Amino acid sequence: MPPPADPLSAAAGQAPALPGADLPAPVVELALEAEAWADALGGEDRVESLAARGAAMALAAAGIEAAGRAVSFLFADDATVAGLNEFHRGKPTPTNVLSWPAWELGAGPSGLPDGTRPLAPPDPEPAPDLAGFPAMEDEGESLGDLALAYETCAREAEAMGLPLRDHALHLILHGTLHLLGYDHVREADAALMEGLETQAMLAAGLADPYRSADDFEEAGRPAAAERTGSDGL
Repeated sequence: MPPPADPLSAAAGQAPALPGADLPAPVVELALEAEAWADALGGEDRVESLAARGAAMALAAAGIEAAGRAVSFLFADDATVAGLNEFHRGKPTPTNVLSWPAWELGAGPSGLPDGTRPLAPPDPEPAPDLAGFPAMEDEGESLGDLALAYETCAREAEAMGLPLRDHALHLILHGTLHLLGYDHVREADAALMEGLETQAMLAAGLADPYRSADDFEEAGRPAAAERTGSDGL
């Protein structure tokens, strides 16, 4: 039996299929609060597929196996993310993506030198063997939660001349790396994190998200932000 069609690229008029669909992906726990995401990306299935693909790219870039892992996603609007940002960080403004890691893995908090890879998350616990019941294949041990703000992400994508899908994929990749302990507070840590993001995006046949202003001007597009506005919490 042939594999099911990739829902992210099945509809006519969508951008070409993203490479990397064959990467092992974690379990995605999706909460679609803002229907604008589904409207813009072609349906809830495509939102979920995009989330799984971005998380898979991050895990592969970090050298972490996806099996037994899960990531929770809230695709929300600016108002919701602004409320979360104020509650958790005291900043009453929206940002493109917020992250809540399940584990404290970062090099800085762990006392590791600037530019050191974070600690690896603990191995997932094996699923319990329940006699007489089939294994539950749709569960995984959570790496943490991500929340994305629609209006901010759409505005940034338009300013950079990128499809929303491509920009959201990068933010999911970036946010998942935050869940794995990567950060951009210290200079060498930022270089390490951005290097992984660039490699993953280029491997997927997409633009380097940290291209310089000159590169974007030569391509006829506005420059990308010097740093993504996402926040690891």
